[in-house]
Amino acid sequence: MDTSPDTVNLAELVPEISSAMKVTLDLIDLAEEEIDSACARHPKHRDTLFHSFSLLRPTLPRMTSAFVYRAHCQELLGRVARVEDTRPGTAAEVCCLCADISTQVPLNSPAAGLYFRMWAQAFPHTPADDDRRAHHEALYASRIDDYEALARAKLAVDDRRLGTITCTGRHNTVKVPCRYTQF
Repeated sequence: MDTSPDTVNLAELVPEISSAMKVTLDLIDLAEEEIDSACARHPKHRDTLFHSFSLLRPTLPRMTSAFVYRAHCQELLGRVARVEDTRPGTAAEVCCLCADISTQVPLNSPAAGLYFRMWAQAFPHTPADDDRRAHHEALYASRIDDYEALARAKLAVDDRRLGTITCTGRHNTVKVPCRYTQF
């Protein structure tokens, strides 16, 4: 029996692989739920939203948290419905960035203001310190604007945009009158 360190014990890998697959499948389920919700909110854009799944890839490790990933998906799908650029970073991505930076160095006041602003945008139903956010906005709004623009640009994903959409006329096995159906 080979006991060298290079030998992989498959039995040890199975739980790790199973866990990774569960996280991935859970994120797929969340993305599909958010697409369905966006379709209900924006029925005129239903076809485009249905075909937007490829835009919803998680980009940062913290996006395995359901509420973070949902916010990311909601913002991107909202941009699709408003026919806006989907490449710039989302508020959820900026929050992840701020969280990561804050574990390395203290955030200065404008950076903390950015974190408060992005939190309020990404997670409007999750309590935040609105008094502190208002304080930071009153003192540093223009610097927060600059930080936001920089963070969204740095977190941009160049290929996060819809290309040419082709459809078979079926959405999740259901025959639909999709405007992207190719005959």
